[in-house]
Formats: sequence, C-alpha cells, structure tokens
Amino acid sequence: MRLKLGKENTYEGQETMANAKQNKTAIKKNRRSIFEVEAAVTSNRAKAYAARSLVEENRAGILKNYTAAFMGNRQLANQNTDDVFRNRRAILSSIEPASDIEENYRESLLNEATLEFLEHRASLNSSVNGINEKMIEVNALLIEINDTIMAANEGIVKFNESQIQKNNKLLAGALAASKATSSSNAERIKKNAAKAKVIKGISEKNTKKMDQTTSQMQKNRRKIESNAEKIMDRRESIQANAANIAQNRAKAAKMISP
Repeated sequence: MRLKLGKENTYEGQETMANAKQNKTAIKKNRRSIFEVEAAVTSNRAKAYAARSLVEENRAGILKNYTAAFMGNRQLANQNTDDVFRNRRAILSSIEPASDIEENYRESLLNEATLEFLEHRASLNSSVNGINEKMIEVNALLIEINDTIMAANEGIVKFNESQIQKNNKLLAGALAASKATSSSNAERIKKNAAKAKVIKGISEKNTKKMDQTTSQMQKNRRKIESNAEKIMDRRESIQANAANIAQNRAKAAKMISP
C-alpha cells in the first residue's frame, strides 16, 4: 500500500516558496547531523558490546583463577596440612616415655600440635566467612544487574510497541502529507535538530565513559593474568611441600616400626 503525498501544486499552495526553501535547507542540515549522530551511536553500540565481551572474558579468567586457587591450591594445601599433622602425631606418638615427666612431655606436645592445627583451621574458617560475605555481595550485584537488564528489555518492548502504532497510523493514512503546513514542517525540523543535538551529547558522554571503562577492564585483565601466574607459582610450592611431607612420612613410618 503506497502513501499518497497529494498533488505537488497543493503542497506548494500551503507552503510559500521562501519557507519551503528554508525548510529544505534546514532538513539537509538535520540530515547531516543525523548521519553523524547515527555513526556515533552505532559506533558506541559496537564499542559497548566489545567492552561487554572483555568483561565476560575477564569474568571467565577470574572464575578460572577462583577454581585454580580454591578448588586446586586450597584443597592441595589443606591436604598438606592434614598430612603434616598426621606426621606430627605419628612422630610424637612413637616416643616411648621412661617416666611420668617424659609422658607429660609427649602428651603436652601432642596437645600443642593439636591446638596449632585448630588455631590454623579457625583462622581459615574466618577467612572463608569473609569470602562468603563478599560473594553474597557479588551475587546481590548480579541480581541488580539482572533487574537492570530486565528493565531495559521492557523498555525495548514498549518502544517497539509505540513504533508499531506509528506505522499503523501511517498505513491508515492518518498522517497524510497533504495536511502538512510550512509552520508544522518548521516546528518538526526544529524539534529534530534539538533532538539530534541531545543525542549527540549523550553519545559523546557514552564514548568517554566507554574509554574509561575499557581502560579499567584492561587493568583488570593484567591483574587477572598476574594472579594466574601467582596461583601457578604457589601450586609449585604446594607440590614441593607435599614432596617434603612424603619424605617425613617415610621417616615417621620407620619410627613407628623399623
């Protein structure tokens, strides 16, 4: 279905030649402004999703480090602690006291070792509690992010609905060009120019913000990579401790029974 624009002479009869020429010049100026704004908006869209990709990559790196540090290093280190304490108990228990004093010496050493282990474990429990609290805060932020995304999606839906209604009006002929006047055209042109200016300002702010966030994300990336190296270095230290513990275990076993 084609929209009827009306006869040219009718249009010219409603709008003086001078005003028509001014409006045409203003429309061309707006067209250029809109072209430039459109380029800025679409460029920012690409930048925004590139930034989101970097954020997701960083999050994946953080989760990888979390898994390596907590599920890997932490559990290996905890196992070393258990093995160290097991060796300590075996070593101390192998002492055969010749008197009550020597027996008290052995038992007090066992108690001392147990308390050292429990103190260490209690400190780690406090650390776990602190990490849990931070993870709760992170989850709350993620919920807030989801709420923001859902609200934005609702805004898109409502925008689309309003634009569908405009299309329906156009198809129904409610906005017939034959009803246009020079003054109504000039008013719309003025509004378009003002809106283009506003959008340009928003786009410039978005560009500046994106540059700042990208810089911060790159800093985060470097920290994540640095942490990954530290985690692997610590893994080597943990494995070295495990080797030393194994040697002690062999010696302790001989003390228990040659």
